[in-house]
Amino acid sequence: MAGDWTATHLDVSDVRSWTRVSVDLPPGGIVLSGPNGAGKTSLVEALVMACLGVSCRTTRDAEVVRTGAPALHVGLDLCGPDGRHHREVGYAQRQGRRLSLDGENVRSLSQWRADGSVLVFLPEELRAVKGPPAARRRHLDRLLEASEPGYADDLTAYAAALSQRNAALRHVRAGRTAMDAVLPWEEPLATHGARIVVARRAAMRDLQEPFARWMRDLGGGEGGELALEPSPAGLAEVADPEVEHALRARMEDARPREVAAAMTLAGPHRDDVLVAQRRGDDLVDLRRMGSQGEQRTAVLALLMSHRQHLGARSGLPILVLDDVLSELDPSRRALLLDAAVGHGQCILTTADPVAAQAAAERGARVMAVREGLLAA
Repeated sequence: MAGDWTATHLDVSDVRSWTRVSVDLPPGGIVLSGPNGAGKTSLVEALVMACLGVSCRTTRDAEVVRTGAPALHVGLDLCGPDGRHHREVGYAQRQGRRLSLDGENVRSLSQWRADGSVLVFLPEELRAVKGPPAARRRHLDRLLEASEPGYADDLTAYAAALSQRNAALRHVRAGRTAMDAVLPWEEPLATHGARIVVARRAAMRDLQEPFARWMRDLGGGEGGELALEPSPAGLAEVADPEVEHALRARMEDARPREVAAAMTLAGPHRDDVLVAQRRGDDLVDLRRMGSQGEQRTAVLALLMSHRQHLGARSGLPILVLDDVLSELDPSRRALLLDAAVGHGQCILTTADPVAAQAAAERGARVMAVREGLLAA
């Protein structure tokens, strides 16, 4: 629909195994098909960098630069709710990241990045279900950073106050300072923490129905459930307007224990997300008891739910599904293709010719990737 995010042209220089490639991207479904190691994932990594300014595979930009090259460069024509823009990102050792928008240099990544423009599934995204709580928090936080104005600022402010309070707790335990040094950091922790908790709660409410539906539609069965598991657990019973007071009171009560531990033991930085499925009277925790296939379906259901959530606010994001088709049985693969292809722009990578043909039968355009060459 009008306003959905669509990448129309991609230029890549010195990214991973690619020396140089330029490609026009059609709307709708796109399949990058080729053998393992041909560079399919590197192309979608470059596209994500041009949307968000960071790699979806590593936190170290230097790892993305082609071996022997001095720098990388990616250009992207991206259409979105506010029109078409030409975006560029570069990185060079000792010079760092360079960003431009429509030919104008931009210093701030937060001002440059196209939040909500792309959602990515990589094989390691299974961490969003079976990984540690931090992986599930980050998966939810990425959605809220893209959809809720001010959420990223609250996360940053909370993390800064948490670091300062923990440092003060260590100093108190070591006898280098009095308890008064801890107190100034509790107000920002409670203020920003409450905003984070309330936003996460609202997102969980919005995602519950789509997640259950996508679980069913992707062959995962009925009864999918999502829920925020707050820290401390008792916060679940506190109404939104009282969360800030509850966080403040908890820190006051816990000061002696937290001095002994030299850290803040509870708060939004320890929240978790329940990913489960109700089977009869039992609630099966897919984080711990789900099979690999069930966990994969749950991650895809989460991704599709996040896409729907963003689409209702600022247009459907580009959906990138890297190496997922070969891991699904034919029936689930068909269900995913039916759900993804033809609904906004979707870019899939696969080394399986049968999977590529199945996508083509649903209207996707197949592009062959062979050792640094790309052919439509």
